[in-house]
Amino acid sequence: MSAQAAPKPLLSVIGAVKNYGSQPVLDGVSLTINEGDRVGLIGRNGCGKSTLMRMMAGLDRLDAGEITVTQGMRVAMLGQQSDLDRNQTVGEALRAAASELHELLESYQETMRRLAGASEDSREYHQLQEQCDHLHHALDIADGWHPEQESRRVASALRLPSEDQLLSSLSGGELRRLDMATKIILHPDILLLDEPTNHIDTESIAWIEGYLERYEGACVLVTHDRYFLDRVVNRIVELEFSHVYSFPGSYARFLEQKSAVEEVRARSEDNRLALIRRELAWYRRGAQARTTKQKARINRFVEVNEEGPPMQHRDFLFEIPEPERLGKNILEARQITHGYGDRTLFHRFSLYMRSGMRVGIIGPNGCGKTTLVRVLMGTERPGKGEVAIGDTTHFLYLDQHHADVDPAQSILDFVSDGARFWEVGKHRVFVPAYVEKFLFDKESVHMPMGNLSGGERNRLDLVRRLLRGGNFLILDEPTNDLDLFTLRLLEETITAFEGCALVVSHDRYFLNRICTHLLVFGENGEIHEITGNYDDYLLFEERRKEDRVREARAASATAPAPVRRDETARGQKLSWKEKQELEGMEAVILEVEEQVTALEVEMQLPGFYEQPHDLVLTKLDALKTARKRVEDLYQRWQELEARQS
Repeated sequence: MSAQAAPKPLLSVIGAVKNYGSQPVLDGVSLTINEGDRVGLIGRNGCGKSTLMRMMAGLDRLDAGEITVTQGMRVAMLGQQSDLDRNQTVGEALRAAASELHELLESYQETMRRLAGASEDSREYHQLQEQCDHLHHALDIADGWHPEQESRRVASALRLPSEDQLLSSLSGGELRRLDMATKIILHPDILLLDEPTNHIDTESIAWIEGYLERYEGACVLVTHDRYFLDRVVNRIVELEFSHVYSFPGSYARFLEQKSAVEEVRARSEDNRLALIRRELAWYRRGAQARTTKQKARINRFVEVNEEGPPMQHRDFLFEIPEPERLGKNILEARQITHGYGDRTLFHRFSLYMRSGMRVGIIGPNGCGKTTLVRVLMGTERPGKGEVAIGDTTHFLYLDQHHADVDPAQSILDFVSDGARFWEVGKHRVFVPAYVEKFLFDKESVHMPMGNLSGGERNRLDLVRRLLRGGNFLILDEPTNDLDLFTLRLLEETITAFEGCALVVSHDRYFLNRICTHLLVFGENGEIHEITGNYDDYLLFEERRKEDRVREARAASATAPAPVRRDETARGQKLSWKEKQELEGMEAVILEVEEQVTALEVEMQLPGFYEQPHDLVLTKLDALKTARKRVEDLYQRWQELEARQS
């Protein structure tokens, strides 16, 4: 049996060097992306993940080294900031993305025409044949034979806004989904995704996960979503201390391998220190360094001593100054209703916060999660009902928007308006020492913000807000832009926090780790309160689906619709055929209602909108028709019952 063929390399990074000022970000990094790779690129904030991705996409230049892309391979990158023109409409952005597929299709058709006119014995013929084969393969991978149909399918799956909406009017989540759609429509050979789950709701994340699992090209992604990593990737590449380390398998497998590597490092360091201690004791006993053997031993001691310990990350510490403890009355919402115009976001919702509660808020983008937070904080009044906030309750609000940064502004000016000491309740905080806990040197407080990476700026924005203190945390998408290590520390900090917390997040792993309760936005302004975490919510949803099916069947079998006596039908006897129709009416209604239920259940499955657009539309039309059929059957039943009685 022949050995399995080695995977085909698509993109290679060779000895990449990148510095920002005197600070090295990448130091001789080499990495190969092969056909079929699903690479999760991880590392701490500021380590250079986004920089490496931008260089792979050809958007940033190396200081040294080279990046090679196999001829004909197409690369597309989803950055953390959208590169779409905000003056466009949604439809224009989608058509612009599909235009590359149109060009690919036209190039194939033109090459085929030239091939037909070339002599089969000529060199030109063989070159054109090779080009045709490549273009045909590219069109297959890109599903580019029908660009408009592919655009509609992706737009439907990601639930994009209407095509006539301007990008400038879209929310962060809508713009992110549109940006993702434009990259997916391209179907590049190499897809680079920098934080693809940021500002995207769980339904869209689930669809993207399923899409990437079946993606025929290679993919490199930077994400803090650990469930996403576990489901999608087949290799983890860690960027650490300006070098890369590759681990095959999922994120869970990486943690096992990383733990083993760290244990080996620790044992090696213990052995090195033990050797130094032994040699130092021998040296101090007065051994004469005259013989060759003694000189070799001394030289070995010097080498081991100069080798130094392995590089280690500095300790990181979240610290939230608390002005005072929460009182008995913390926060209570009483039958609050709120919305804008004709749209109700939540209706007759009540909540009573108790000490130690950590409440996650989940729901699709645009359902009103952030509005609910503002109403609960008292920054926006509800349309109906009231919110009572305790006298000792002090909110510490971290929203998903980062402060504008003046590149020339110093870290100290940004964090504390230039003050070296900061008062929080009865506590006095020394700002340089506080900043140091977040992995910034005390002396760096005078450094300009322009010298920092995007991740470091976001971390300092977090420092600036946390310094204000509070005993009730309000976190709106706190996991965006945080690395996995920082995320784990944030989880531990929130879990150990003695106050209360409200957390809006789409990060399922994060919610599982920290939540004691969940608020789930449902239909028609309904909010469900669930005791437990995200796994408990999934069980709740599963039981709700089962209950809906049982209720529909029970209602059809035992609870006929109320009879409406039709005065015009009185005195008209039923024919034999109508009597037969009435007798079988209940069974017919039950059958059609089961069809409705089956279609509704199917549409709630994560993979439903991954199907071809035409099939999705057919199913939606079938559901609409079935619902109308149920209404018509009930009306006919009432009419026949009225005439019979």
